[in-house]
Amino acid sequence: MPESCPPLLEALLYEQKLAYILLSPEQQLLAQGGDASLFFSPPTPDSDFYELIPELMGCEEILHEILNAQMPRFELPNINRDLKNGGIRYVSISVLPHQTEVQGQTGLLIILADTSDWLHNEQELTQQRNELSLLKHSLDDTNQRLNFIMQRYVPKEVSKALMENRLLPSLGGEVREISALFVDLRNYTGISERLTPTETIEMINNFLSVVCQAIADAGGMVVNYMGDAVMAIFNALEYQPDHARRAVQAGLQMQSNPLQLHCERVGHSETLYFGVGINSGQALVGNIGALQHYQYTAIGDIINVASRICGQARPTEVLIGANTFTHIQAGVDADSLPPMLFKGKTQPLTVYRVRNLT
Repeated sequence: MPESCPPLLEALLYEQKLAYILLSPEQQLLAQGGDASLFFSPPTPDSDFYELIPELMGCEEILHEILNAQMPRFELPNINRDLKNGGIRYVSISVLPHQTEVQGQTGLLIILADTSDWLHNEQELTQQRNELSLLKHSLDDTNQRLNFIMQRYVPKEVSKALMENRLLPSLGGEVREISALFVDLRNYTGISERLTPTETIEMINNFLSVVCQAIADAGGMVVNYMGDAVMAIFNALEYQPDHARRAVQAGLQMQSNPLQLHCERVGHSETLYFGVGINSGQALVGNIGALQHYQYTAIGDIINVASRICGQARPTEVLIGANTFTHIQAGVDADSLPPMLFKGKTQPLTVYRVRNLT
């Protein structure tokens, strides 16, 4: 009759959901204990160990190698057993050599462990990891789309400042000295009358690409599109003590290649030109609009004057106000034009035509 383990050890094995059998070299059942429900059938004094653990059938050569010290151990992890209630129980089986009470004889110690809870937890963890991975992928995809949207619908300097908390997402702003640049197309109206809507959009997009690239190269920020016109500001979120020179640099770069917008490709010989107006001074810079929609921009008299100066610029001209000229007069080649009287101003203003920067 197989020996039973002491009651205390039996209780510990049962608590830990473990069971064992001890076999002689002839594979006779010498002892058994632990959670009897782990065996395939209830142990009896005459039980054959294959009846108790049928999963070891066909493993005779492996058991023989363990008895002869040719293999240190053998394991069958997480074997599933169907329960009568329709559930599944997972059992791990370990086979090790064991020194019997007969000197010089090695038997087999077979240990069974109920791994159902552990495996269930592992499956839950794996599922959670998979869900987290999918969530991370979704968040990464959302962030990429958000970055794409932010960079194309909001000036990148504004989106960066919002993310870094240097710009509060609320209405209001600060008064600071900036340079404002306005640029629009000349000959646009006449050409657009003879173009299809698709051709008109293509023409505008080409214009905007040239203009925005020049503004970006000079470190400016586009804050508004107005049909065939663009408004940009310098020295807004990033400190630029040379903001006036940067604005003029952008204007001259725009005027350097008007032929990029030649319309012969759509059957028209007219060429598109830029008119550029720049003015510098104090303005309110920040979020302006309604609670439902914000726009980062600048308002003030210098903005209005910059727009009026742009309206006076002939094709290929870069016109600047007196404040802008004062900032860069040591490094600019410019002509003073006759004083101009602008709408809303009581006194004529001096405007300069820029040839180049020195």
